[in-house]
Amino acid sequence: MAAIGTGPVLPPFRGTLRAMGSVVLPHPDALDAEGWRKAEAIIESALAPRPAGVKRQLRLFLRLLNLMPLPSSGRTFEKLSLERRAAFLARLQRSRVQPLRRGLWGVRTLLFMGYYIQDPVREGIGYGADPRGWAARQGEDDS
Repeated sequence: MAAIGTGPVLPPFRGTLRAMGSVVLPHPDALDAEGWRKAEAIIESALAPRPAGVKRQLRLFLRLLNLMPLPSSGRTFEKLSLERRAAFLARLQRSRVQPLRRGLWGVRTLLFMGYYIQDPVREGIGYGADPRGWAARQGEDDS
């Protein structure tokens, strides 16, 4: 059995992560089931070398994120409408509680990484980066 804080982070929180993605990603519908699977694999890969304490903090934040709306709305974050999720996240990013703001921005960054690193997303937004950098845009040959 794996020690607490080790192993994959996201499986129990897929719904919460995707619910947050539906708000913060520019075109969340660009990710189908396979796209979300790839995004989660990318995020897990980035989290793998992190210390167990960081993974525990992320798990705790995702659990809290999902449960925090419950007392006021009677629903978890995952079950809120898109508009109510957006309003909740807007309040959270203005919170006086710094760890909540940091957690929000950290998960947002992870979502962006899992989203933008995928070829279909980059192609869909017209991102045409080239390993040769600006030389490629200027028609210069690097030979």
